[in-house]
Amino acid sequence: MSVLWDGKKGTVEHAVESSNLEWTQLQPVEYMSNVLSWRESIRTEGVVRDLYGDSISALIHEGDIGRVAAAALTEDGHAGKIYTLTGPEALSVQDKVRILSDLIGRDIQFIRLTEEQERKRMAELGVGEDIMDYVINWHMNPPVEAYTVNPTVEIVTGRPARTFAEWAQEHVKLFKV
Repeated sequence: MSVLWDGKKGTVEHAVESSNLEWTQLQPVEYMSNVLSWRESIRTEGVVRDLYGDSISALIHEGDIGRVAAAALTEDGHAGKIYTLTGPEALSVQDKVRILSDLIGRDIQFIRLTEEQERKRMAELGVGEDIMDYVINWHMNPPVEAYTVNPTVEIVTGRPARTFAEWAQEHVKLFKV
């Protein structure tokens, strides 16, 4: 599942910001590891089933989140900052499928689910109706932050954010038969 970030502050964020503590907020848009949910269907059927084929996201490598967190915890100058974290490119679901297909050397078919099928899939995973509504709406109408590439990772760490192809290369064995 994607990170359920919509740019709005909740109770915790308000409490932290109004405290006397130093804080830094990291707001990753979507984790690259979300595609691990496709692993079994890619391995066994060569298929990815998803409702959101055209939904684009500037997803981020979890290691890049860790690098930003390490910098925020160990270096001066990050207190009171909110970092929206993205990777270096905005990709659709179908782009990610193509990258994985090229990397594993096997055609992966993309099958677009209907909203009803997606809701059934999510229900089988134990997702509640309110979260289903939120996730489906978020992917069907993503906020501009979801697909806007920003340079935060490189600015904070001095190294560019990793691409999805780099992440996929690191995890290729998980998708091969």
